[in-house]
Amino acid sequence: MKITAIIKKWIRTSYMYLCYITRPRNEKNIYFASFRGQYSDNPRAISECLHRMAPDVKIVWMVMPQFRQYVPDYVTIVPPTPRLALKAQAQARVWVLNYIYRKQFGVYKGRDNFYIQTWHGDRGLKTIGYLTDYSKGRDYNGYDMSDCDLFMAASDYGVRKARQGFLYDGEIIVEGMPRNDKLVNIARYSDEAIEVRKCLGIGNDVKVLLYAPTFRDDRSCQQCAIDIAASIANLEAKGKKWICLVRSHSLSKGISVGTDSPAYLDVTSYPDMADLLLIADLLITDYSSCAGDFLLTGKPVVLAHFDKEEYEAQGRPLWVNPKEAGYLVAKNQDELNHILANLYSYDHRAIADKVNRFYETKETGQSSEAIVRRIIQELNKN
Repeated sequence: MKITAIIKKWIRTSYMYLCYITRPRNEKNIYFASFRGQYSDNPRAISECLHRMAPDVKIVWMVMPQFRQYVPDYVTIVPPTPRLALKAQAQARVWVLNYIYRKQFGVYKGRDNFYIQTWHGDRGLKTIGYLTDYSKGRDYNGYDMSDCDLFMAASDYGVRKARQGFLYDGEIIVEGMPRNDKLVNIARYSDEAIEVRKCLGIGNDVKVLLYAPTFRDDRSCQQCAIDIAASIANLEAKGKKWICLVRSHSLSKGISVGTDSPAYLDVTSYPDMADLLLIADLLITDYSSCAGDFLLTGKPVVLAHFDKEEYEAQGRPLWVNPKEAGYLVAKNQDELNHILANLYSYDHRAIADKVNRFYETKETGQSSEAIVRRIIQELNKN
């Protein structure tokens, strides 16, 4: 480690320590962070449930300016600047994160800080952390999970990935992903789905294809692998009107679609993927864990594995064989066209059941409440 990095680490750690020892002793406060500045994902679901169940608890979020409009009034917002965000984190009784920080950058966790990791990739197809290809020169030593007090999982598969991918040997609560509670109980969220459609300007008579590929390790601008016009044409051959929502991964520099067709809408800036899954009628992805999430609805999922050999050769071998798991897989646009043209000839509920058995999925639809009860338990220890 270079001397400048060592100095920066010492400064950050020392600053957090000073903030920790000067914290208000009796304040019940929780620090939330999602993808380093969004208001989204599992932390959002937990935060909103926490407010319903324990409205006296102070909820603090680290949020980037462009997402502040989506944050409820009861939340205390801190910007993602080291001085303010590190202070809020150090002084919070409980941390709720969905990304794993690198300790070599400098983090201090005090004896009274309780760290909950709500990892967002429970049923992802690709390898993670220490399971990735070391020959490609990646250094995963920074993913140190020794600070974590509680890890969330939604399947036996997810537990194995946490143990092997992050070498985590602590407590795991297997109740599901909080963001997926609405997908398990989708009928209860019809009003919310209407509001999301209205926000995006999508009529209730239009069916929604969501195309959401995962990132590549070079974190470049993603290229749209599928032919959107051809995909929509095959879907609309049955008489229904469709629109394609395109969303790049948060670690990518956007997505290049290469068309000005009115049949698609770039929703990368929309803050929460869970809302998009709520309104989707069909999901096309590649190697993302959102495939396992969306299957909870029983609706169609297609994996577009147009670059599988190249993807794995770059150091991201798949941890499972997706066809053995039960997924519908297209190796090229022609195969995708065939699947879409015959989409409703498949038994998508049976496909979902097979994949869920493969993962040994444990989505209860009440995971938000389960983790909030645990948070309240920790707060009451003081």
